[in-house]
Amino acid sequence: MVFLLMGGAYLRSRIKQAGKWDQETIVSFFLCQYCSGEYLQFGELKFTAQELGIVCELLLRGPQTPGELRSRTNRLCSFDDVTEVDAVLAGLVERGPYVVKLPREPGKRESRYAHLFGGEIDLEALAQSAPAVSHASPAADRLSQLEEEVERLKSQLQALESRLARLEG
Repeated sequence: MVFLLMGGAYLRSRIKQAGKWDQETIVSFFLCQYCSGEYLQFGELKFTAQELGIVCELLLRGPQTPGELRSRTNRLCSFDDVTEVDAVLAGLVERGPYVVKLPREPGKRESRYAHLFGGEIDLEALAQSAPAVSHASPAADRLSQLEEEVERLKSQLQALESRLARLEG
């Protein structure tokens, strides 16, 4: 919290120099200060601006396609096309792995990517949370959604209970 106050004063002085609250000043400040490795451990990872932009978006928004990442990272970094995003994602997969390519969902054109900073991804839970394509009536569809939600919650509760038992035992 102390750094946040000092960082705010520093940011205000930088903004006075710039003459306005422009987004580039704010984004560059937070990228330099918070992702330098001094406060977060991204500094020792030596991410490029493009890699850092992708990781930030995945941390903020969760799993996304390369097209979504290209359009959403435009304030942090720039990509010429989606193939460049794919190349950076492939580098993050090989180097770390820091991200993982998820299986393509039915009816979708592109695969999504997720970060691995919170541990391994539970693909079964992710698949259950993905919306299923259905041609049933709205009431039947809603009922099946609720049943799936109950099953997902039961499995999460079971996992939490077993984890708690291991911690206590």
